[in-house]
This record gives sequence, C-alpha cells and structure tokens, in this order.
Amino acid sequence: MPASSHPSAPPARPGPSGRYGPRETALLLVLSGMWGLSFLFIEFALDGLTPLWIVAARTIVGGVVLLVILRTRRRALPRGWRVWRHLFVLGSVNNALPWAGVAWAQQELPSGLTALLMALVPTSTLLVAAAIGLERMTRIRVVGLLLALGGVGLIVAGDLDQPGRVLAVATVVAATVLYAVGAVYAKRHVSGTLPPLALATGQVIAAATVTTPVALVVDGLPGAEALDASALAAVVALGVFGTGLAFLVFYVLIERVGATNATMTTYLIPLVAVVAGALVLDERLGLTALAGGALIGVGIWLSQRSSSPTAVELVEETHP
Repeated sequence: MPASSHPSAPPARPGPSGRYGPRETALLLVLSGMWGLSFLFIEFALDGLTPLWIVAARTIVGGVVLLVILRTRRRALPRGWRVWRHLFVLGSVNNALPWAGVAWAQQELPSGLTALLMALVPTSTLLVAAAIGLERMTRIRVVGLLLALGGVGLIVAGDLDQPGRVLAVATVVAATVLYAVGAVYAKRHVSGTLPPLALATGQVIAAATVTTPVALVVDGLPGAEALDASALAAVVALGVFGTGLAFLVFYVLIERVGATNATMTTYLIPLVAVVAGALVLDERLGLTALAGGALIGVGIWLSQRSSSPTAVELVEETHP
C-alpha cells in the first residue's frame, strides 16, 4: 500500500505548478514589497541606530517572528552542534556581514541605488559557483556578467570624485558576493538536510547571537536617539516584515511556483525600492544610475536564461 494512502499518513503535498495565478501573483508582490521596502526601513533606522545595532535588532525581531511561525507550524529547531556550527557560519556570512555592510553603505548611498546594486546577487552567485566548479560559464552567461559589471561601472562613474560613495558601492557589491558564498556553503552543508523554515529560523537566530555582542563591544548600548519613534518603528518593521514574514512568504511561493519562478523577485525588489525612495525620501536617481540599473537587470536576465538546477537552488539560498 502506498504511504500516501495509509490512514495515518499525511496527504501528499502537490508539487509546484510553475504558473502564476492570482494568489501566487499576490504573494510575489507582497514579498517584493517587503524586501524592497527593507532599504527604506534601513534609512529611517539609521536616524537612531548604528549599522551594527540595526542588524542586531533586525535579527532579534526577525528571529522571534520566525520562531513563533515555526512553533505555530509545529516544527522544531535544528539540533546538534554540527548543524548549528554550519548555521553560525551562514548567519555570519549570509546575514550579519552583508546586512551590516548594506546598512553602513546606506549612510552614503540612496536606498534605491543600494537596491539596484543588490540586484547583482544572482550574478555574483553564478560567478562564485563557476569559480569552484559548480556551474559552467557559457558565452551568454559571460555576456550577462559583463553587462551587469558594466551597469555597476555606470553607477560608479559619476562618483569617482567622492571616495566615500565609491567605497559604499564596493561594500554593497561585496555584500552580494557574501550572499553568493553563503549560498554555496548552504548548498554543500545544509541544503536538503533541514526543512527550509527551520534552516531560516536557525540562521537568523545565529546571526542575532553573533551580531548583538559585537554591537555592544563596538558601539556600546544605543543612546537616547535610538528611542526615536520612527527609528524604532523602522527597525521593528525591518525585523517583522523584511526578515521574518518575508522568509515564510518566500518558501510558500517556492512551494507554489517553484524556485525558478520565485526568483522573479530579483527584478521587482529594486523597482519597489526606487519608487519608495522617490515617494517617501524624495530620492532622485540620475539617468546614469538608472541606466546602470537597467544594464544590471539585462545582465541578470541573460545569465539566468540557461540556469541549471544547481544555479536555481543556489539563488534560492540567497535572501536580501
């Protein structure tokens, strides 16, 4: 008798349909909104908190939200020191370090421009995977990579006389590489061994455990300015939506449409961030920056046209 027909066995979960219906489209828009608005939340949080404390607060709040979701779904946290050792590596490389770098960079860069640069994550992932032999660089992928790098060059071109902004751009690009390294590490050490929600929860909790003492040592306790209502609300929103609920929506979307289709968020997140920055913060990106963002988008599209299952799984491991 098949396991699915046994009275005590749970019904088999249908695989992803690979198609976007109204519900899946709504999930995609909600997810892109939560991750796209994260850059706006960081801008407001910087009014009262240092970059390290933004990451610490974000991961604490997000970890609590994910833990509640995990318990509500009657799932357990990962167990065993070996697993947690990998989660601490991922929490550092895939969360704490890139998030701190992005928050630091946003002291110099507009939120929309930062989001445009963060769209490089799939391209960086492909490059790192190819460097260690997990992926093969085809001619079309090389063209896509060069176009994406050309887009970064356009964005930087107008700021060569401002070393601080150039360093901030380099920091955001480095953050995308850290995401890629984290994705490869996750693929090799934890993917397939843990349910995705348990993995995300453990990873964010590990990031909070790493970042909070570092923030205490480097920056001390947050001062009175951290009690600013907008800064507090921004960091809570960043933790609840951009770190906690976004993970849940992302995995639900993967279950419904598959990992390849779920990566459409890559194209929508920068759009949300640019529009939000313009409407809320009156940010105005120049034509050169917008052209650079467009080149990055075309480069990503070309590099993902012939994505293998490995490439898709690696992109699935990366999160803004």
